[in-house]
Amino acid sequence: MTTPERTGRGGAGLRRYVPPGRLVLYGLLCTLPMCAVPRAAKAANGGGAALPLAAAIATALRVAPQVQQAQDLRRAGRYGARAGRATLLPHLSLIAGRVWTATRNGQPLYVSANGPRETIGLLNLALPLYSPQLRALARLARDQAALARSERAQARLSVAAQVADAWYQLALLRARVRIWRSTLRSVDILYRGTRQEYSVGAAAVLDLAQTRLLRHNAQSGLQQALALRRAAQRTLNLLLARDPSAPIVMPALHPLASPLPKEPLWIEQARRSQPLLRIAARQIAVGHAQADSVRATRLPTITANVSYGVDAPTVPAWHELGWQVFLSARLPIFDFGAHRDRVADADERVAALRAARRSVLLQIRTTIARDYGSAQAAARAYRQAAKQLRDARSVYDMTRDGYKAGTLNALDLAEAENGWLQARLRVASTLVMLRMAHTQLRLDAGAYPGERSST
Repeated sequence: MTTPERTGRGGAGLRRYVPPGRLVLYGLLCTLPMCAVPRAAKAANGGGAALPLAAAIATALRVAPQVQQAQDLRRAGRYGARAGRATLLPHLSLIAGRVWTATRNGQPLYVSANGPRETIGLLNLALPLYSPQLRALARLARDQAALARSERAQARLSVAAQVADAWYQLALLRARVRIWRSTLRSVDILYRGTRQEYSVGAAAVLDLAQTRLLRHNAQSGLQQALALRRAAQRTLNLLLARDPSAPIVMPALHPLASPLPKEPLWIEQARRSQPLLRIAARQIAVGHAQADSVRATRLPTITANVSYGVDAPTVPAWHELGWQVFLSARLPIFDFGAHRDRVADADERVAALRAARRSVLLQIRTTIARDYGSAQAAARAYRQAAKQLRDARSVYDMTRDGYKAGTLNALDLAEAENGWLQARLRVASTLVMLRMAHTQLRLDAGAYPGERSST
């Protein structure tokens, strides 16, 4: 497990003399600030606890703007569905006005309520008795709201995949930094010992130059790894909406104890949970609703209206107000084939959406097959790398002992040192690749670390 980096001087600070009479008061005043500052600094810098992948994803899902955008669109879709249902309910409105018309020889030029003046004050209730298009539009709004929910799930999955990639990249680079530091300490001790032996004539100049070269290579490798780690740490901090320079403590990575589920189980999980498939299905439902709304334009529409009030040349008293009920029907007859073409266009779009869903399913299955093979290969590579690490360590120990005894030269030691270094780097890389392959399979199936999954 990596050790948290220290960002301050700890409890070191200036001390000064305090008169005895003020000691108690001074202690009471200073206790609270001195306790609060380290906690505030720890909170600002990300804390000292390790940051597992599930916690990093959960943090990113709370602050990611694309997730917030999808959430806003989901709420908008919910309001749209409610508005679509409301169009099928009765509507109450108030109509009020006063109309004046010009007259000629005592007769109004524009007849309105049989007089030159008209008073309108009606309370109107409209009820769609039969409106297939309104019902189709209401269903369309409901399907669009469901599509927005699936798109929100896809946005969350995309953010989880982005965070997982950055998290594993940082974990790999931190492991490399740790390996390079260990190598630098080892070769630095070796170089100092060789220099002392060279000063007394017990080592050749080639041995001194070779050990110096080993130390230089270790320093160069460490500097490159540190630069890459800083960049990866800034990337992950930005995804978590934190200070880019805040330290991140990574937990130790270990191979998964549970065996890798079979490939058909991943495919079955993807059929149930993959947001891309749900989006494709919702898009087909939206296409059907749009086609139904187009077809409904050729069907009759029947509306009932009930009005109460006045529409007359004079202003009646309240007990003279009247009411009326009337039914209206609308039936399109001929539109030069425009309706037929719109229906054909909507049907073809639905067919295209069905083909797109099959394409998405094929893409998901091929992706799972490829990533499943990568996971199996990563498991074999890790086992092989662990075996090579043990052999490389044994060779390095024997070569170093032989070099110190004078039976082997610095070239032999450099070769053994490089073999051990590459073996450790290979173990770190294969372990991260193994864990990343398992995480990628979960992402392919529509889940991510921290989310409950049946697979």
